Amino acid sequence: MRIFAIFRRILLQRREDKRSLALLFIAPLLILTLMYFLMQTPSNVKYRVGIDNRAENTELVNALKTSKKLTIFHVNNSQRHTINSKNLDAVIVIDKTRVDTTFSNQSIASSRVIDGLVTQAVQETQAKFASIATQNTLKKLTAQLVTTNPTLAQQIKTKLNNLQNPTSLSLHTHYLYGNSNPSTFNDLAPAFIGGFVFFFVFLISGISLVNERTSGTLERMLTTPVKRSEIVAGYTLAYGLLALLQTAVIVSFSHWVLAVQVNGNLIWVFIINFLLALIALLAGLLFSTLAKTEFQFVQFIPIVIVPQFLFSGIINVSTMSEPLQWIAHVIPVYYAIQALQVVIKRGEGFSNIVVNLLILLVISLLLYLLNILSLKRLRHT
Repeated sequence: MRIFAIFRRILLQRREDKRSLALLFIAPLLILTLMYFLMQTPSNVKYRVGIDNRAENTELVNALKTSKKLTIFHVNNSQRHTINSKNLDAVIVIDKTRVDTTFSNQSIASSRVIDGLVTQAVQETQAKFASIATQNTLKKLTAQLVTTNPTLAQQIKTKLNNLQNPTSLSLHTHYLYGNSNPSTFNDLAPAFIGGFVFFFVFLISGISLVNERTSGTLERMLTTPVKRSEIVAGYTLAYGLLALLQTAVIVSFSHWVLAVQVNGNLIWVFIINFLLALIALLAGLLFSTLAKTEFQFVQFIPIVIVPQFLFSGIINVSTMSEPLQWIAHVIPVYYAIQALQVVIKRGEGFSNIVVNLLILLVISLLLYLLNILSLKRLRHT
């Protein structure tokens, strides 16, 4: 009976806790539904490929242009600046019998698809020229049959043995980021670095403030003449310092221990992650005011953290349907990861990430003001 009494009491408690029930039954369904839509790759996805203007093999160029998965641009070289300025996935340089493909390699999947399409186009072009060469040779041999020659049989055998593809193309590949066998970790490194910075700062800062509320520290502080803005600033500075140290540890460990390749300036990687950590800190403080216990705060993780990870770059946002891309553009982590991608993989600097940095700063300021307003509500409760 005592076991049944405990069993009944727990069920009754959970019945009154609507957040726990929603977390248990509704949150998994919402996350699974979101992942289902995120992983539906539209059939009209196109990859941006540049072709050097010096290309002499018009047959190969035409074969590439007919591909429904490629959007072709004419460029003057395959340098990093050219690829980055036009946001290309690859640049192809065709010089007589040599085909050089330089991949930006920002996405393993994109590089592999383009590589397969280029290889297919080369094979089709070679087969076409081989067919033409064979037809020309047979015509010459047929003409020789008109005049009977004792050695004709030997000539036919010799010419067939010597028949070669006059336009044999050799394929060569190059990579701006990584190599031909990139690890999944390196491909997703920017998303992992930014995502973990956001998650742990959000978790620690939020739970810490909930503890201060349950212990009465925050309430006592609110009864003093201290301004709400000063309280938020104090918390932000204190936890901001910890967030800065955590950012330094994660970025340094990823670069020097895990050997994550950074093509750009490492300082920008620190700055981007610190801004993201600041947003996570302010978001943690804000959501902590909506929770009465640490357990209730943890319940916000599926709502706040999971979408940040899903739209962080683990799944390529550019291949999502338009409504999902709109959702990505209102999530802070998206802008941070985009900036990290630009610095780490494309090797670019401030001029190419300034918009992302400004957006992150605006989000930080907005969250700061919302924290001040939320403390005003607590002061009157």
